[in-house]
Amino acid sequence: MLALLPVAAAAQDALPVTRISASAKDARFQVDGSWFIGSALFTWPAGSKHVLTTYDWQYAYGNPKARYVFRGWNTAAGPLASLAPSATITADPAIPWYNAELTTQYAVSLVFFRCGDPPCDGPGTVWVNFVAPAGYSQDTDVWIDAGSTVSLQAVPSPGYLFTGWLNGPSAPLFSLVLNAPVTVYPTFARARPVQLGTVPGGLQLLADRAPVYPPLELEWGWNTVHTLSAPSPQRDALHGRLWVLQSWSDGGAASHTYPVEPGIVPVSVVATFAPAVTATVLTEPAGLMLTGDGQDVASPHNWYWAPGETHTLAAPARQTDAAGGSWVFRAWSNGAPNPQTVLTTADEADTGFRATAIYDPLSRIHVDSVPTGLTLTADGAACKTPCELERNVGATVRLSAPASLAAGSGARLDFGSWEGTDSATFTAAAGFHKVTAHYFTSYSLSLGTSVDNAGSWQVSPPAGDGYYREGTAVTVGFRAADGMRFDGWELDLSGAANPASLAMDGPRSVRAVVNRLPASPPPPSVVNAAGVTPVAGVAAGSLASVFGDNLAAAPAQSQSVPLPQSLGGVAMLCGAPCGGQGGSRYLALLFVSPQQINFQVPGDLKPGSYTLEIHRADTPVRPVAFEVMRDAPGLFAAAHQDGGLITSDSPAARGETILVFGTGFGPYQTALPDGFPAPSAPALTLVDDTSVLLGDRSISPEFAGAVPGGIGVAMIRVTLPSDLTDTPTASLAVKSGGQFSNTLALPCN
Repeated sequence: MLALLPVAAAAQDALPVTRISASAKDARFQVDGSWFIGSALFTWPAGSKHVLTTYDWQYAYGNPKARYVFRGWNTAAGPLASLAPSATITADPAIPWYNAELTTQYAVSLVFFRCGDPPCDGPGTVWVNFVAPAGYSQDTDVWIDAGSTVSLQAVPSPGYLFTGWLNGPSAPLFSLVLNAPVTVYPTFARARPVQLGTVPGGLQLLADRAPVYPPLELEWGWNTVHTLSAPSPQRDALHGRLWVLQSWSDGGAASHTYPVEPGIVPVSVVATFAPAVTATVLTEPAGLMLTGDGQDVASPHNWYWAPGETHTLAAPARQTDAAGGSWVFRAWSNGAPNPQTVLTTADEADTGFRATAIYDPLSRIHVDSVPTGLTLTADGAACKTPCELERNVGATVRLSAPASLAAGSGARLDFGSWEGTDSATFTAAAGFHKVTAHYFTSYSLSLGTSVDNAGSWQVSPPAGDGYYREGTAVTVGFRAADGMRFDGWELDLSGAANPASLAMDGPRSVRAVVNRLPASPPPPSVVNAAGVTPVAGVAAGSLASVFGDNLAAAPAQSQSVPLPQSLGGVAMLCGAPCGGQGGSRYLALLFVSPQQINFQVPGDLKPGSYTLEIHRADTPVRPVAFEVMRDAPGLFAAAHQDGGLITSDSPAARGETILVFGTGFGPYQTALPDGFPAPSAPALTLVDDTSVLLGDRSISPEFAGAVPGGIGVAMIRVTLPSDLTDTPTASLAVKSGGQFSNTLALPCN
C-alpha cells in the first residue's frame, strides 16, 4: 500500500525515503494514480514497484500563456532511458529521488487576422524563426522556450502592404528575447498599384523622399498619403540635357502629397518636364543682391525656367556690399526697366538668358566721436555722433568739430585730433570709411587766498584759461607778500609744503591760508614732534620740532640716510655742553620750512637745559632754548598689524593686537647713533617701564622698542581687551618712565 508520510515518521520506521518532484514547483504529476504538485516524499519497501506519470505538457498555474513541456525523468542514478511521461520504477534505497524535467515555454501570440472555417486567404503571413512550417496566416499562439531569441518576419499577401508592428517597429523583420508571454500585432493594409512616369522618360522622381527612376509601379496602401516631387532642374542620362519640371498629371505642385484612394485598378501619375532655360543674373560689381520672383539671392545666380514662362527680376535701388560700401542702381545690361519682366522662349533653352544689374559706387562715411553722442557739423548740417553720410564719389566733404564743449561744472571736452582722415575737409572715396573726432577732458583749477592781495602765485605748467588736460600734474606755489605769512593749504590741497603738487583728475580748487605777521614775531620754540604733550620738554634720541618764523627759505625734505646735518640751506648747532667736554655738535635734520624744522635730539644728552642755534646764510644766528628729559613720550598714530591706520572707516576690533607709534619713550637697551635707522635685528627694547592707558585701564604691552628702519620712532604692540568700552571711541595714552603722553582718540567696534 502506498504511504505518504512525514519525514519524521519515515525516520522512525527506518524505511528509506524517496522524493518525487517536478522542476517547476507548480507542475503536477501522479504517483501510483494519485496527483501531487511540486514534490512529495514517500517511504517504500525496497523492491516495490511504482508508477510515475505526468503530462506531455501542462499550463503553468493560473497563466494560460505559459506552460511546461516534459523532457524526461531524471534520477539520482541518472536519467531514465525512456522519454515517455509515464514510467514504472522499483524502489531502491540507492535512488533517493526522481524528478520530472520540464522546460518552460511562453506563448508568442500573433493577433492580426481571424478566418474561421472554412479556411480563407489572409492579408499576410508571419514567420517565426524562419522555420517551416512556422508561417502563420491568422491569429495563433506559438510556443517557444523561455529565454530564446525570437525572430519575426511579416510577409504581405498579394494586394496587401505590411504597415508595421502595432506599438513596435515599422520594419517587417525584428527580434526579441522571450522572458515572458508576449502578444504582437502585425498590421497589413490593402494596396493599390501606382504607376509613376516622366515625360521624357528616364528622369528621376522622389517618392516619399526616396529617388526612383520611372517607369515603375509601386504598391501603396489604401487611404495612405505619400509625397511626390521631382528634382528640377536635372539632366537626362542619355544626352545630358537639362530639364525643368513643368507639371504633374494630377495637377499637384512641384512637391506635393498624393492620397491613395481605395481600389484595385492601377493609377498613373506622370511628371512632365521641359527643356530648361538657364537664366543667369549678375551684378556689377559682383556679390550684390537681386530678387527673382520675390526670392532674394546673391549674385551671380542661375535660375532654371521652362520656355513660355513669365518671371520678374528686380534690383534694389541702393544696397551695401559685404565690406560696408554703398552702391546705387544705374541700369540693366539688356536695357530693360527695373523691375523687368522676362518671358522665356524655346530658343533660350539652347542659348540661355543673361542680364547684369549695373551699379555705381557711393561713398559711405561713418562719423563718430570719442566720447560718442557729440554734435558735429557735416557740410553745414548737424551730425550727432554716430551718424552716417552718403556722398557721390569725388564729392568734397567738410566736417567741423567744436574746439570745446561744456561737460559739467568745472569740466569741458577739448578737441584733440581726427582719426581716419588727415583733414576735416576731404574727398569722398568709394567704399565704407570711418572718421572719428577725438576729444579729451579738461578740468578747471581755481586759486584763491584766505586774505585778499596776500601774495603771488607760481603755477607750473601755466594755463591761460585755468583748464588742464585730465591727468596733468600741476605744481602750485604761493609767495606771501611783505608782512604776510603762508600757513598752509585748504580745499583740494592740504599741509604746509610750498610748492605742492596735485593731479588734475577732476575740477580742483586751492586756497592759500595766509596770515599777517605780528609786529615782532615770537621766538622759536622746541616741542615734541608728535605735538603738544603733558611734558614740557623733549627726550634724548627723540624727534622734535622747532616752530617759528622765517626759519628757512623754502620747504625741504631729507632724502638720505643717515640724516643730513644741513638741509635747504639750514643747519642747527647744539652748543655746549651738547658735545661733551664743553664742545658742540650739529643736529640731524628731517625737514625744514619757513615755519617749522624737524630734527633728532642727540641720544646721549643728559636731562637738563640746552640751547641750539639755527644757522642760515645771510641771516643772523637764532638761539633756541630747550629742555631735555629722560622720558617725554608723544604719540603719532595707532595702526593695525598690517600697517593700515586705525580710523573711523577702519576701526580697531576688541581683542585685536594693534601698533602704537610715538617718540620720546626713553633710552633703548642698546644706544643708537644719531641720524641712523634702527636695525631689523636684534630688536631694540626700551629700558624704562612702559604701559598703555585705555581710559582708566592700564595694560602692559607685548613689545615696546624701536621701529625697525625708523629714526627716533618707537613702537608699542598691545592687545586690546575683549571687554573694551562700548563707546565708538576710546582714549589711548602711554606712560613711560612715569611720564604721560598726549592722548589719541582710538575708533573701535
